[in-house]
Amino acid sequence: MAQTKAPAIRQSSGHEDQRQEIEARLRRHERSAGHGLWGMVIFLTVSIAAFNDFALLPDLPEQIRRSLGTPPPAEMISLALVVYAFSGIVYILARTSHDVQPFRGLIHAGFLLAFYAFYHLSGVLTDNFWAVFFAGLSVLGLDNYYLWQNSSSAIRREKALLDRLDKGLPIYRTDQEDEA
Repeated sequence: MAQTKAPAIRQSSGHEDQRQEIEARLRRHERSAGHGLWGMVIFLTVSIAAFNDFALLPDLPEQIRRSLGTPPPAEMISLALVVYAFSGIVYILARTSHDVQPFRGLIHAGFLLAFYAFYHLSGVLTDNFWAVFFAGLSVLGLDNYYLWQNSSSAIRREKALLDRLDKGLPIYRTDQEDEA
């Protein structure tokens, strides 16, 4: 009984064109593997300053504080932090379980830095530093792990394609792999 081979979903013309396409995708995946680390670096750098209640920075002028208005109560900020951390973790886990392209932005770091700012303006950052810090490590750590895992998988696929190309074998790609 003869085996039937799956038809090529997409084949580029020319050996060198295919190699260049694969190498370009490989470089993109290698760069994206480190993107999440920038958010972690920013978060940890600001956390160092927040640990001492931003003592390194000058106080906001009274006129700016008045224009910002009354800061929210610490209980409301804490509730928002819990909701944000929980929903951020659930969102990342949902994306992981559905194998959705990971988020590569700095949005998590930005939200967490806003919590530091709100607590600071409310005058209770010292009491709530560790809550923001551990929530940040949890959300950013999980997000970075998923980004690294997804990028590593894509890198392995691209290297396998290069290996097939080097051996002179046909390359079969699906539309889903093209999006990765």
